Amino acid sequence: YGIGVGRLLACIAEAHHDDDGLIWPVSVAPFPVHLVLLPGGEALAERLYSELQRSGFDVLFDDRDERAGVKFKDADLIGLPIRLTVGERSIQSGGVEFKRRDLPNRAIVRPEQIVDKVQAELAALQSMLNSSVEDVPYRA
Repeated sequence: YGIGVGRLLACIAEAHHDDDGLIWPVSVAPFPVHLVLLPGGEALAERLYSELQRSGFDVLFDDRDERAGVKFKDADLIGLPIRLTVGERSIQSGGVEFKRRDLPNRAIVRPEQIVDKVQAELAALQSMLNSSVEDVPYRA
């Protein structure tokens, strides 16, 4: 008897999703960061992948040979907390496209600021989750 992993995952999926897929809470996400490689961003994506791993982050690196739309749809479906997109367009715009899964907006972040931005946003997401938990008095 007890609580099974499958039941826990089903509860998390039920509580944390939208029409596009899962939105994993930081504390249970299989990876906190989803790095999506698009054409033209190979060198920068490899560098960011290494930097993020050295900084202690587990990163799902999507370097599949698929169209951008397929990768973005899959990223939303998987629902990791942060998506970083590196490609020719983001580099021309000044860096890396940064997107939190729980928000619709995207921003371009300079590559040298990515690790700090990821740390700050993951901390904010965890804090937001912690503050949303109701204090329930203990009754013996």
